[in-house]
Amino acid sequence: MNPNPTPDDTYYLETITFQVEDRLFKVPRYHFERNSEIHATALTLPAGSHTVEGTSDQNPVKLEGIGYGDFRALLKVLYPLRNPMESMPKEEWISVLKLSTMWCLLETRALAIERLTVHVQNTVQGIILGREYHVEDWVRSGYETLAQRGLSLNDAEVIGWETATKIYAIREELLVTEMGYRRQASNLRGADIKAAFLDELQQVASDVYSRTPHLPERTA
Repeated sequence: MNPNPTPDDTYYLETITFQVEDRLFKVPRYHFERNSEIHATALTLPAGSHTVEGTSDQNPVKLEGIGYGDFRALLKVLYPLRNPMESMPKEEWISVLKLSTMWCLLETRALAIERLTVHVQNTVQGIILGREYHVEDWVRSGYETLAQRGLSLNDAEVIGWETATKIYAIREELLVTEMGYRRQASNLRGADIKAAFLDELQQVASDVYSRTPHLPERTA
């Protein structure tokens, strides 16, 4: 055997230790450096001491402002054990979407959107999540649903009165033709919503790529 073996280029993984709230996490660096330009940059920043940050429990990378549950949900996806993703509840996928959007983990973000779509598309919750995490399809489909079925007072309060007024106007316009006949709101076309909310939908779709990246806060 060679007394000075060479580390394998692929399967010689370095680990990194994070502190989130009062918990320590020790995981391979690989996913954070490969999948996120933000973390690839942040994890190479010089630490405030001679000991490299993240290499020990005594000097972890401290992620301020991140919830323990949110971070643990993200790790379930990045480092699955016994395929837990199949049983992850909606709330944990929302946590994954939150952090993957914040840190530009684009592959993980796409997976979270795929898993959440069945739960939130065509719903008021989908509109709110779509606005916050820049998922244009959820916002548009939610508006279409409200224009077809009508809005409750609670719906209007949640999505905002300005948006509710626009949707109400679209719905009323669809119900009356130029000849004075009424038609079903189910005839609503996606183009009607897209035209009415073009600026907002374009902003939602572009923000995730054009916004200033959120670097994880670290303690020197």
